[in-house]
Amino acid sequence: MTTLKNELVGTWQLLSYIEVPIKGADSKFPMGQSPKGILIYGADGHMSVQISNAERNKYQSEDRYLASGEEIQEQVKGFIAFAGTYQIDSSNATVLYSISTSSFPNWEGQVQERKLDFEGDILYLKSVEPILSDGEYVNSYMTWRRVEKEEFLSRRERYLEITQSRQVKSQFED
Repeated sequence: MTTLKNELVGTWQLLSYIEVPIKGADSKFPMGQSPKGILIYGADGHMSVQISNAERNKYQSEDRYLASGEEIQEQVKGFIAFAGTYQIDSSNATVLYSISTSSFPNWEGQVQERKLDFEGDILYLKSVEPILSDGEYVNSYMTWRRVEKEEFLSRRERYLEITQSRQVKSQFED
């Protein structure tokens, strides 16, 4: 029997990130229509997530400490990351994050809860409690796709190609 934790452990690529205001206003895409992101759940109970707006501008300088105030403000609004530990509540199908470090320092020390659901290699996460975003409370909805299976298949295919070429080579050596 597969547990929720077994389903969750691994690396996930962000497909979509939408915020829905609790007052019923139009949905927002805080990281743009095509955000980038990676979410990692370790078997040891640690997790890490990074999400960015794919259309962020590069700094004028190659030295991040020499960025202008405008550049820094754009980057802060276009990126969020946090890491910590996680626990699964199987009875409620939720994951609880105990945040130890975050690009938004106000989240450090907080526990945040997400409702989770799976559909094959797709993971759906929804905030359980609304979060404050751009001056209003919203629920966040994220869709993630498992990365490992795709990478595993390509590694497996490379392995099979190498194995087959070695077999062909050894046939000619005999």
